[in-house]
Amino acid sequence: MVLTYALCSNAQQLTPSANVPPSYGVTSLTYTLPYAVKVDFQHLDKTLKVRAAVNGGPVGEFTVDTGSVGLIVSSDEVPNINPDAKPGQITYSSSGVQLHGVWTTATVTFPDARNANGVATAFIPVLAVTNETCTGSGVNAEHCHAQEHPHPHMLGIGFGRGQESHPEKNAFLNLTEMSNGSMMRGYIITHAGIVLGLSAKSVGDGFVWQKLKEKPVSVETTRFAPELKDWETAPGTFEVKGVKAGSGVALIDTGLTNLMLASIEGPDKGDVPDGTPVTVQLLDGKLQYSFTVGKQTDPLTPRRVSWVPATHGVYVNTGLHALVAFDYLFDEDSGWLALRPLLKP
Repeated sequence: MVLTYALCSNAQQLTPSANVPPSYGVTSLTYTLPYAVKVDFQHLDKTLKVRAAVNGGPVGEFTVDTGSVGLIVSSDEVPNINPDAKPGQITYSSSGVQLHGVWTTATVTFPDARNANGVATAFIPVLAVTNETCTGSGVNAEHCHAQEHPHPHMLGIGFGRGQESHPEKNAFLNLTEMSNGSMMRGYIITHAGIVLGLSAKSVGDGFVWQKLKEKPVSVETTRFAPELKDWETAPGTFEVKGVKAGSGVALIDTGLTNLMLASIEGPDKGDVPDGTPVTVQLLDGKLQYSFTVGKQTDPLTPRRVSWVPATHGVYVNTGLHALVAFDYLFDEDSGWLALRPLLKP
């Protein structure tokens, strides 16, 4: 594995003084949410999962997905669905899965996350799903199976997703304490689990920071919680066989174990052959890591690397394997993405 980065003695000095990350001294309140099953980051073959329940229904294991927004669950597992709930759907572009149901506002509980206040709880719209259809597109399209009464368990916690922004559907940004102002909105994904809320102690040292560009939120967001914000995907790019793509964006997507690339000059489909060296540049080039396609002895190597159409320019979706090398921090209040290197360069 190869990890390189340019880091000053103080990571905050990587940005102009007007854009220095917060000190996180306002509050010390956080939760720690362990994974439902211990994750072996040296042999990643599954996504991250945490336990949650909706409206007092059954506790289930949910995939933590930074590549989408919204808690998605079978309607069979959501007691007391609002009879006036509006129909809705979500589409996962990588697999072509379309899940249909209703968006009903519900109480989401994380039974494994506790502090002095009790159990971590959020009140958000969730998609209570009744059926699944398939678009037939996407590099993981073989995983889509049209059916009635599917049982999805997705916990979308990303930012900058979709044409319309809906951070009001993100359970990790709408905990009770975040909504009442006693906890900073944000989270940290680590190898041990997920920290909900940001504080000086939980953030600590060693992060490399990227200021994000603000993205307008939807009308629904403003009605639900006018203080919520959204942010664009962080800048980044990639190299294949030493040829660097232009400036674009890099999405660290914990919902996938494969990696996707898009470039105007590159193919619009097909897998990158085994033996091909690939470098991913993150946070506008402040950090990067490299791997060789197909070299599964390297924990940084994704399950598969594929080209996708460059409908929005240069783009890399790293999948989960990027987090072998980094802790991941998202600050919703101030608009920062930060990564803390875990491997020696």
